[in-house]
Amino acid sequence: MTGGRRTPTIDVVVPARNEGLTVADVVSTCRGCTYARDVIVVDDGSTDDTAEKAAAAGARVVRRERGGSKAHAMAAGVHAGDADAVLFVDADLRGLASHHLDDICRPFVEGRAVMSIGTFDYGMWNPLVLRLPPTTGERVVPRWVFDAVPPAKLDGYTIEVMLNEVIAEGRLPTVARVMTGVSHRTKREKFGPVEGWRRTWRMFWQLVGLVRVVRLRTYFFYLRDLTVER
Repeated sequence: MTGGRRTPTIDVVVPARNEGLTVADVVSTCRGCTYARDVIVVDDGSTDDTAEKAAAAGARVVRRERGGSKAHAMAAGVHAGDADAVLFVDADLRGLASHHLDDICRPFVEGRAVMSIGTFDYGMWNPLVLRLPPTTGERVVPRWVFDAVPPAKLDGYTIEVMLNEVIAEGRLPTVARVMTGVSHRTKREKFGPVEGWRRTWRMFWQLVGLVRVVRLRTYFFYLRDLTVER
């Protein structure tokens, strides 16, 4: 119990596609999170040893043979459990520690936030990044928030923007904080400089195209109900 409230159960869902280099460390870190009940890795059609390394590190692995959609991988992880809430964590993180995940979960567990997020550490840019519409993969939300995203909007990397929309249009509080020292393997590292930049720009323009249709009032409500913590 937390302040007279029942402590919500939280499962960690890690969507992963060909992340054999980092997934084991991420799983180990997730298992060390104080609030995590279960760690579910969704192997999104990997062709490397992602699933084997995740399982060896202690994760429950869900396989999607025909992968390629982060949003659908996240949905598969959510539907694989029955927790009250889900902590989403990307599989390609570096420098992640269990205390980062504890810090993300705590505002939600204490009832101060319906969505709580952690952003990468961008140094001098952190104050700006914390107040932009978040596209970070590290966030905890109640199960019903994910289920509120229409199936037609479960599309690749734009799922984070859709979750933002549910929160903002519901006038629900968000807490954001920087995960000091955390970064990730870039697409240039994963696919080489040419293909990596091509994929980066494609993802960027997908997000820009979606942000263009997000109503200003939605962003206003998001900012109004945002608390930045240190």
